[in-house]
Amino acid sequence: MKKTIGKKLVYTYLLLIIFTLSVSGTLFYAMIKQFLVNEAMRTLHTEANNLVKVFGSSGVDELPIRRKVLSLIIESDYLIVDKSDQRIVQSGRNIPKGIRFPVELKDVFINGEEMEGMSVFRGEDIVYVALPMYSEKTGQVTRALVLLTDLQQIRSSTQNILFVLLKGFSITLPIMFVIAYVMMRSLTRPLQVLRQAVGRLANRDFTPPEIVRSGDELEALSREFRRMTFALKHYDEAQRRFLQNASHELKTPLMAIQGYAEGIRDGIFRDEEADKGLEVITRESKRLKKIVDELIYLSKLETMDDMYDRKPEDLKEIIQECAIGVESIARQKGVHITTQTEECPALLLDRDKISQAIINLLANGIRHARQTVAIRLSRLPHGIRITIEDDGPGLREEDMNRIFERFFHGDTGDTGLGLAITRAIIEKSGGTITAGNREEGGAVFAIEFLNI
Repeated sequence: MKKTIGKKLVYTYLLLIIFTLSVSGTLFYAMIKQFLVNEAMRTLHTEANNLVKVFGSSGVDELPIRRKVLSLIIESDYLIVDKSDQRIVQSGRNIPKGIRFPVELKDVFINGEEMEGMSVFRGEDIVYVALPMYSEKTGQVTRALVLLTDLQQIRSSTQNILFVLLKGFSITLPIMFVIAYVMMRSLTRPLQVLRQAVGRLANRDFTPPEIVRSGDELEALSREFRRMTFALKHYDEAQRRFLQNASHELKTPLMAIQGYAEGIRDGIFRDEEADKGLEVITRESKRLKKIVDELIYLSKLETMDDMYDRKPEDLKEIIQECAIGVESIARQKGVHITTQTEECPALLLDRDKISQAIINLLANGIRHARQTVAIRLSRLPHGIRITIEDDGPGLREEDMNRIFERFFHGDTGDTGLGLAITRAIIEKSGGTITAGNREEGGAVFAIEFLNI
């Protein structure tokens, strides 16, 4: 039979409950038994102290008289034991004279001290307290007064307690089983929901699972899984668009190359037309090679960490160099570039790669700007931010989430890989990049490096 995690939890929970109840019951039983024994010993001591108060230091020469007194003031059984051979001289119960008391009472007879303990007497477990008895004539210890009680009553009481414990255990166990079953259902239901969602995900069904409202780690897990499902859905859609765009971008130059190549081969294009066809073939071949090279480069940027030669770099210096590098292109477009930088701590960056990313963003802004492109470097409480803004028409709302995808470009774009390469460089450098629109118009790209 297949063991589910719910059954394992139930079995573990029940075993833990059984073990806990067993240990607790055993310890409680032992404590109660010891308590009853101690209580019996305390009672014997109380009665012994009462005897001391009655007799004081008087002797025991008139035993019959004292026996009547003893029977009136104490409830426990008593024995009077002779010093010479510890034989019983007198007894308050139906115990024959002349037999030996099993416990050596040396401390009583020699040192005149009290003794207490447990022993077996005439086949019964007993608790006893022994006191010295002095002779009126010599003042010496001649006999010992032993108060004792058997443990039958204690044994009966502890057996009753054990019965109550077992009865409570038999009542508690079914209740614990029901609680364990309810807990199993509350734990396994969210897991079943997630398991079904994983199965759908394996079949490329990106239907998001319901959120488990449990208020614990399972709810957090279901939320994270739901978020992952959306991310995978968007990734799958992006991959589909990438394949469609890639096939389109590659198909266009290939069709031009194929058309002119077949026309030249079949003699359709001659002389100047053939030369023109060869120029088209050469141009489209170079364009095709550029696309493939950028795709390979982007793949390496995303997957190969050794592509980055990281060293402490000053972003302020890098930004100024990048602005100077695109100044001539901006002038040809009639665009003015402004820079505003603050002093910031050095970051571990690949200078060439981060420069390429910033230049890509500046070039993108120059293509769309009317008059101005502004780049700013500012210090955050826990990081650094770079913003690149232009005063162009801005980004279309439907393009916001797709602008960093491969082969996605606007009307004036080239291969559509520039912003994808930029994002790969920024993210591999430990930063994030976002795109949006300014309130006064124009696009804005923000790069942030946090926790530095």
